[in-house]
Amino acid sequence: MQKVLVIGGYGFVGNELTRQLLEKKYTVTVLDRFKKDIPYVKSIKADITNKNEVHDILKDENFDLVFHLASLPGDTGNPKQMIDVNVLGLMNILEWVRTIQVKKFVLTSSISALEWYPGTKFVEPKYIPVDEEHPANPKDMYSTTKRMQELLTKTYFHEFHVPISILRLVAVIGPGGKGGGRSWYEFARMLKQDKKVQIPHFNENEICHYVDVRDVARMHIVLGEHQDALGEIFNCCAKKASSGADFKKIIHKISPNKEIEFGYPWSMAQGHEIQFSMEKAKKILGFEPKYSLEDSILNIYEWAQDFNFSCDSVNQNKEAYEAGIVSSKKTLLED
Repeated sequence: MQKVLVIGGYGFVGNELTRQLLEKKYTVTVLDRFKKDIPYVKSIKADITNKNEVHDILKDENFDLVFHLASLPGDTGNPKQMIDVNVLGLMNILEWVRTIQVKKFVLTSSISALEWYPGTKFVEPKYIPVDEEHPANPKDMYSTTKRMQELLTKTYFHEFHVPISILRLVAVIGPGGKGGGRSWYEFARMLKQDKKVQIPHFNENEICHYVDVRDVARMHIVLGEHQDALGEIFNCCAKKASSGADFKKIIHKISPNKEIEFGYPWSMAQGHEIQFSMEKAKKILGFEPKYSLEDSILNIYEWAQDFNFSCDSVNQNKEAYEAGIVSSKKTLLED
């Protein structure tokens, strides 16, 4: 049974990755800013920006796979904080990783490392679909630190022979309500309670790419297991991009009487078009996403039906996560 460390395992993507790792019978340890008492998961509380703390806590630990998801989920407006967490925090982990016999270190990056971030003015790509070789030209601190993470991780591969792979995520969609998924919490609430729903497109013609959080977790695991992925960067997106009209049609299929309002607070394409390629992952990893945008929105809708939005969302998410972990493990024990 392989031992896995998930750094940032209590976040939006980390929750789902931890759940799927348990389903595949890995032995899972989570390192995060918070320590939680979750059955079948060893929990380590640590601040990755504190090198001495991290190295002291992990000095006697060894893992087959290490997944690094611990990054700030957006531009905080504090450049030092962005560098401390996203860059120096990662380097502290890489310095520890190169002292152990890890089979693979997987960095979770973002398509923003190339330059596309909702808070920065949209620039037309040089070609569509955008593949992993598209020139990178980040213009904000979040995008810049994600690109720095990629370069730093690849440097540890080339200079110190750390076995790494990198995953660039597009806009991840799924139920939850914190970190990278915080906007989908409000979307879920509107889908359940309001007469109208705001969608993350500026208009019906805008074309943008999403990826289901379940596919993101699946691809992390494939990347961790696949040795042909050493030293490589891979895009992670849905099979096809979606227009604002597509998004509207799906919502009306689920909830016919909802009013649709365009102009959500964030949008990667900002009224234009962006699409990404998954050909590299298909060719090298044999990986293809399973879930469509309709699957993702339906998943959020079903999650919202069982969620009491009038209560403390943080506590409810914690309970839902822990229940999911226990349920997954019970299923394994029954097999």
